[in-house]
Amino acid sequence: MRLYYALCFLCVFSISACREAKTTNEETINLQEYESTLERSEELSDKEQELRQLELDLQQKEEELSRQKTSIPEPQIIDQEPPRTTYSGVQGDYPEASKQLLTANELRYTSKEVLVIMRNEIFARHGYIFKRADLHNHFVKKPWYNPQHNDVSHLLTQVEKDNIRLIKAFEDL
Repeated sequence: MRLYYALCFLCVFSISACREAKTTNEETINLQEYESTLERSEELSDKEQELRQLELDLQQKEEELSRQKTSIPEPQIIDQEPPRTTYSGVQGDYPEASKQLLTANELRYTSKEVLVIMRNEIFARHGYIFKRADLHNHFVKKPWYNPQHNDVSHLLTQVEKDNIRLIKAFEDL
């Protein structure tokens, strides 16, 4: 019977040892999981700090931009057409074309579109009735334009005739 008790004791002892080993193993696993969770938590904390810093940087940049916006004046809307001027009583955007001889240097870098308007403005000042719709639409908006004549060649001065020839030559380049 002693043998039986000894066997039972050994069985209980080994079962107990197995349970302890299992518990130790589980504790090791739990400890590893805890350490892993702790590492992830630290990583998340670092990322949160990084994110907060980025948010602060962004907020500072937004404040700087808003300060810059207040210091920059609003752009003014400017009409596409040059302002109406008077050149010794002559109205229009290019009154000098009716009052003084133009030079090649003055016209050299002028676009073809501007040259067309400049040349035809001379005719418009004398009340020429334009047949081309684009020219008619352009000049009819001018407060000084008063269409009255189909032919204004007899009204042109020598300066205007010379300027018309020069402008036309640049248009045809």
